[in-house]
Amino acid sequence: MNVLLIGVMLLGVLQQPTREIDLYVTDYMAPADVEPEPLGGRRSQRATLFATPGEYEPVAFALANSAPLRDVRITRSALIGPMGVIPSADVRVRSVERVPGLGRSVLADLDPRLELPAGSTRLFWVTVRVPPDSEPGLYAGTVSVASAGETIARLDLVLDVLPLRLEEPPFALGFNYSNPHDPEALADHLADMREHGMTVVAPLYDFHLPVDDDDTTELGAFIEAYQASGFTQPMYFATPMLLSLNRLPGYGPIDSKRFQQKYIEVMQRWYRETSAHGQLTLFSIGDEYTNRGLEGVREGGQLARFVFEELPELATTSDMNGYREVMEMAPYLNVAAFNNGWDGIDHHNGGRKLVNERFISELRRETGAIPWFVNTGSGRLPFGFFFWRMSKLGVRGKVEWYYNLGTNRQGSVIHIEEGSLRPTLDYERSREGVDDLKYLVALEERIAEARTTGIGIGEADAAAELLEQLEQSVIPDWTAYAERDVSFPADGFQLLDPDRAVSLGSFNALRRAVAEHIMALDRALR
Repeated sequence: MNVLLIGVMLLGVLQQPTREIDLYVTDYMAPADVEPEPLGGRRSQRATLFATPGEYEPVAFALANSAPLRDVRITRSALIGPMGVIPSADVRVRSVERVPGLGRSVLADLDPRLELPAGSTRLFWVTVRVPPDSEPGLYAGTVSVASAGETIARLDLVLDVLPLRLEEPPFALGFNYSNPHDPEALADHLADMREHGMTVVAPLYDFHLPVDDDDTTELGAFIEAYQASGFTQPMYFATPMLLSLNRLPGYGPIDSKRFQQKYIEVMQRWYRETSAHGQLTLFSIGDEYTNRGLEGVREGGQLARFVFEELPELATTSDMNGYREVMEMAPYLNVAAFNNGWDGIDHHNGGRKLVNERFISELRRETGAIPWFVNTGSGRLPFGFFFWRMSKLGVRGKVEWYYNLGTNRQGSVIHIEEGSLRPTLDYERSREGVDDLKYLVALEERIAEARTTGIGIGEADAAAELLEQLEQSVIPDWTAYAERDVSFPADGFQLLDPDRAVSLGSFNALRRAVAEHIMALDRALR
């Protein structure tokens, strides 16, 4: 990892210019808990990163000062190498700030004249965007800190651009989304999600419900923006779940003819809009019926069967949070989207958890629905190595809560202030997880190519052994990480020379090991 936000990060403590920088690595003690640990007791002024063309790679540093600092200015240079230049515009420095009421830290643009009181420690975040046309090789530059016109600290950055091209992973990964009712903001939000590696968006709140009219223009505008932003996965349309919650007042219960006629009418209006744009769409029809006890579970099953029989043209899912709810609805759904599960207020699920190998095997065997995760956690591990491990069991998607819940509501992975998007650290970690996934998928593809062509079999065998080690290192049960404080990777799991591993951090050590096998296979396959 490379950041407090992403999982593994280098944290340099900048002090007076006569002293060196202390580098730290940030690693997961648990998925939601990140703690800084000394980097082998070493001191350095250098942070070494690696990335592929088109990738974003972060590093963080802290500025600790015993005396007050006034007029603090942080500048960054271009990264220069024998094969070219990464412009300074692609090296972005932001400060890490706590937002009152948000409960999360966000990245904010730097104040042009920062004042730091005595005895303070301030964390800053550097994100390097490697231009897609960058040539492989080493690039070097600096981040400099000046106070009152005098340079007081400098962090040297060394970036190793790898000779690899990573493609989008073949999974649906994204967040729920609220309509901003502003075309420019919509375009900015979708571009931001794409830059963070997301492959799907799940529109939910603030989209017009065509109950009393046939106006679906808001959905049409969203689809056009979605396609223009380059999303290729089917859209996860979550707004229909509102129909079965409280948005069809006066139409009676789900089994009434009046409700069913209106429900079909509204869903067909939406389906015509998605079809007119040629947009493959997964319609989410329900929302956590477990919360209503066994009566709610029966209602969810009734709705799923009704939609299955009366609207066979729709591809459907439901946001589910309990064992009996999933097993009641999934036989009538294309995709079963679930979190780790809840007993329900009446404890009708008997403690069954869902995000694990045992349940997913049962789900696929008994229902045939494709498993997706919904609200199982933002961050590097759940979007990366853990998701990859669960994909071996047939999981094909992941939708998280929430990109922009209201304007600045707690639970959003961005904070919007005067039109500026301030990402949370959880959101930044998620991007690193998707990047881990890209490396893993790329290695799997190279192994498959070698097996097909018969070229590079030795390299393919070595790479397959690494992937087997990685697969065995991930516990296929989210409860272990979310509730039992199990860390990943487990203590003592070393794939690189210890000296290299300590300089990279455990997550990036794993990523680097994967990258080196990809490069070995590329050389063999050439």
